[in-house]
Amino acid sequence: MQITVTIDTREQSRIESAKRFYESKGCNVEVAELQIGDYIFTDGTDEVVFEFKLISDFIASIQDGRVFNQSIEQSENYNHHFIIIHGDLATRSKCLAMTRHYRQVTVLQYLSAIASLNKYTTVIETYTPYIEESYYRMLIQAQKCLINKPAVKRFPKKDRNSARNYLAYCVYGVSTRRATDIVEMLDLHTLEDLLNVTHQQLTSVDGIGQKLADKIIDTLNNDTYES
Repeated sequence: MQITVTIDTREQSRIESAKRFYESKGCNVEVAELQIGDYIFTDGTDEVVFEFKLISDFIASIQDGRVFNQSIEQSENYNHHFIIIHGDLATRSKCLAMTRHYRQVTVLQYLSAIASLNKYTTVIETYTPYIEESYYRMLIQAQKCLINKPAVKRFPKKDRNSARNYLAYCVYGVSTRRATDIVEMLDLHTLEDLLNVTHQQLTSVDGIGQKLADKIIDTLNNDTYES
């Protein structure tokens, strides 16, 4: 399957690195001004669109509501649509801390925004500082969509329990079954409930070991963030 990747001209400094990465993977690469999204992948019969956000940009777009409008526009025009947030947990903490000087965004608001977006699109977070990780995640997700395999971290059914949604679709290594087990065993209903959960509580759930509990706690609220 030959994939063509179109990169939006507004990607600016990322254009060259993205172009090199995708060409090295055998993709055709074009650069053009896109009306919707930042990256479009196509095999000639179907298309997958991604809105690319650095963590700093994502936080700013929460404050002005821009990200929600962009996501709705994507969902109205494409069958396959995603938001990818690039950055690591330390960067997220620093960016959240900086918002105290103007319009503060807390960890809870950050997670709530992702949960809200996941009602009508799919958010993919990366947890390393390397930009190639985000390029790779977009390519893998696009390939799955274009060959009609189940898309990674898609919502097959809407769920009103935001704690379950976040665990199932935003924490790597947590399946929907495990997410359900966690929220049912610990009686979690909201993101605030989830933020208050302890390592000991998580490991009390069948199937949740020390490493996975660490990953959940770190993903929710890493130690470098001071509230």
